[in-house]
Amino acid sequence: MIKKSIDLYRTGEHLQFNDARELTNGQRSEGILTLAPNGNGPPAHIHTRQTEGFEVIEGSLILIINGKERVLNTNESTIVKAGEPHTFKNASNAVKAVAKFWYEPALNIEWFTQTVGEDAMANGGAWERASVLPVLYAFYKMRSEYRLGAVPFWVQDFILTFFALIAKVTGAYKKFELPAEPG
Repeated sequence: MIKKSIDLYRTGEHLQFNDARELTNGQRSEGILTLAPNGNGPPAHIHTRQTEGFEVIEGSLILIINGKERVLNTNESTIVKAGEPHTFKNASNAVKAVAKFWYEPALNIEWFTQTVGEDAMANGGAWERASVLPVLYAFYKMRSEYRLGAVPFWVQDFILTFFALIAKVTGAYKKFELPAEPG
């Protein structure tokens, strides 16, 4: 996969994965995240089988892990354990925040972020502008790795299964080249 820079210009979020996944044989995926002043990351989410780490390179990030806020300033880092709901945002309304991020093991999060991000860029530059049915199908395929933090898993399973069936019937699932088997 060619790793394009994900530039969500409407929200001021920029992601760039490096080649760690290939160099570590899938043990680690990593990249650089840039958030505009007042910029927000994704909604609260859970990596069910990965740890995620952040190290702030410039500015400050607010991480919300298990509902508790923690400010990370330049040269500070933290780890989010598998199963912990979390999100993040820029702590400043004046300067950008830049952070290194990583996942261990890599699994399929890089594919998911890259694919949905490229679609979001093509449809208007924000996560919420990505193609709905293909994205829900991708979420369905990723459900053993990635979950929304505020919705019970059984509700997610019901909704994702329903929309995955619609995506299959309409052919919308073909929009993204899905990995053969997550994990």
